[in-house]
Amino acid sequence: MAAIALSITTAKADVRLPHIFGDHMMLQQQSTCPIWGWGAPGEKITIKASWGSETITETNSDGKWEARLTTKKYGGPYTITITGNNTIVINDVLIGEVWLASGQSNMEIPMMGWQPQDTILGAHKDIQNANNNNIRFINVKQQAGFEPKEDFDGSWNAINPQTATFCSAVAYYYAQKINSETGIPVGIVNASWAGCNAESWVDIEYLKTLPEFKDKIAEYMTSLPLQINLHNWIKKHPVVKPGDNWANEFSAMKFNDEECAKLSFDDSQWQEMRLPCYYDNPENIGNYDGVVWFRRKVNIPSDWQGKKLILSLGPIDDMDAAFVNGEKVGETMEPGIWNQERKYTIQPGLVRAGEMLIAVRMLDNGNGGGIYGRADLMKIYPEGEEDNPENAVYIAGFWKYLPTCEYLDDVLYQYDHKTREYYSRPQVDVTLSNKTLAANYYGMLKPLMPFKVAGVIWYQGESNIGRAEEYCKLFPTLVQCWRDAFKNQGMKFYYCQIAPYDFGYASPSYEIREAQRRCMKLMNGVGMASLIDIGRKETMHPVRKREVGERLALWALNDLYGKKCETSGPDFQSMVINKNTIELTFEHAESGLVAKGGRLSGFEIGDSRGNFLPAEATISGDKVIVQCPEIPKPKNVRYCWQNYIRTASLFNGAGLPASSFTTEKRISPKKQVFTE
Repeated sequence: MAAIALSITTAKADVRLPHIFGDHMMLQQQSTCPIWGWGAPGEKITIKASWGSETITETNSDGKWEARLTTKKYGGPYTITITGNNTIVINDVLIGEVWLASGQSNMEIPMMGWQPQDTILGAHKDIQNANNNNIRFINVKQQAGFEPKEDFDGSWNAINPQTATFCSAVAYYYAQKINSETGIPVGIVNASWAGCNAESWVDIEYLKTLPEFKDKIAEYMTSLPLQINLHNWIKKHPVVKPGDNWANEFSAMKFNDEECAKLSFDDSQWQEMRLPCYYDNPENIGNYDGVVWFRRKVNIPSDWQGKKLILSLGPIDDMDAAFVNGEKVGETMEPGIWNQERKYTIQPGLVRAGEMLIAVRMLDNGNGGGIYGRADLMKIYPEGEEDNPENAVYIAGFWKYLPTCEYLDDVLYQYDHKTREYYSRPQVDVTLSNKTLAANYYGMLKPLMPFKVAGVIWYQGESNIGRAEEYCKLFPTLVQCWRDAFKNQGMKFYYCQIAPYDFGYASPSYEIREAQRRCMKLMNGVGMASLIDIGRKETMHPVRKREVGERLALWALNDLYGKKCETSGPDFQSMVINKNTIELTFEHAESGLVAKGGRLSGFEIGDSRGNFLPAEATISGDKVIVQCPEIPKPKNVRYCWQNYIRTASLFNGAGLPASSFTTEKRISPKKQVFTE
């Protein structure tokens, strides 16, 4: 009887669709679009589209099915009806141009920005005016995987002032430019994740072709079963019940660890960490999302007794609650303000001369976590004395810490704080994160495959700084991997060269910019947008996202949509040494070379020993002539070869900036003198 009941249940299993298919979705025009899902084994599936396309398929022995739906020229809205043992109707479907947007934080940042520092110039007005039913987007939920995931959480949205706030700013301006120039509806599938590196987006089998990753792959393969064991260990623990809104609201949760704030609680067996820092490194906690308690005792001067004090902790990624002598003095539990400085008031009744306990419960729900600002921001001082550094107790340094709840797969698992259970957590050399080899490919791209897209827009590279020569091999491998996976060898791939930012001498971003520039010569069907003129000294996230999106769109408009236009700024092509000068020629200079501000700057000239000095550069027709009296026998030229550039000077007549570049054969010469 049990077997019969099971067979009946299986036979009547509902047809299901992955989240990439749903109301308000977009399908690629004039294509044969794959559509897939699940049902009972052997179940007949009929798919009918209101524009007249129809197809029939059948589930395999695993209950999976896939079919092809032919689309017409752009238009809509339409409906798609999928019928098996049940019926699903997808409403408000548009046919247009679908683009996959991916990368790290600069692609992820939404129109509303990440307040208070990482804002989008002009976004407030653009959001208010964002009423365009012909632009649709879906955000793929961030999830890493050691194995391919079948689905993700997410839903399609039409652009309006409410939804636009959550749309990738770069992707929105890209879609808006194409839609306004062509009238074609544009759909954006946004699969991006702040802090990720390029290798996390590449199938492990493709990474095996790169000798540079041999050791990392060996470590990865050894750690794979250990990682599965770790996940099983974590999931044996009690689940912390969420509040009413699990996705965005953690403040209502009961973490059951409030004793950690009390003066009487014994933390003598807790480990120590030097703050401020990001704790997601091997020297500290490593890869971990969830709740971490920090405790430190400080001495309060006798003349502060009974005064109102300010507890300053600097920025905390992501959320926190602060306690003094067991009493809560403030909390910041709103999502998305991980870069906001924390300042809480300590009421006079809590202030006594002598020892004071500071306890902070912080919660990281993704990417890096920690109390991570400058050391001088971590202090206690009397109210009104912020500008008097001598009248402050500084609290940076060693703090006791204990993780008490781990955030995994959208669930918080509780560790016993009394027994310090976290410290017995299984240790794994390679943990699953958005930096793990192939993790984002398996977690975020695999659920999309083989969805039909026109191409890809990509903004990533900051997390691969320091490995420029490797990037020249890795990035083309990534592009080929995606083209194979989406079964589209002609798939366009347009990408951003990272913007200038002072990462420091140990992290030469100009080398990654050069690697990205050289990748243009290594692949077909690609295009790069130089952002050399829009970098910010304060952050690696440029505010001028409209220009980023529109520069990417120039490639698509020219290549695919019949709008002949200049696609790039001047790109170094060749050089000729004429005694004491070097003559440079450029591609994308048909509209002429232009010195912004009236004169060229940022050029350096080098000798045969790799010593570089600032050089004079002038435009002569379609060439740039570079010379330096101190180097009579020049060998190479560099332009904007710095982490941060205040002013770029070389443009073309279309108003697009030249990329930074070096004429040296190697991107990272063994010997070179920096002029920053």
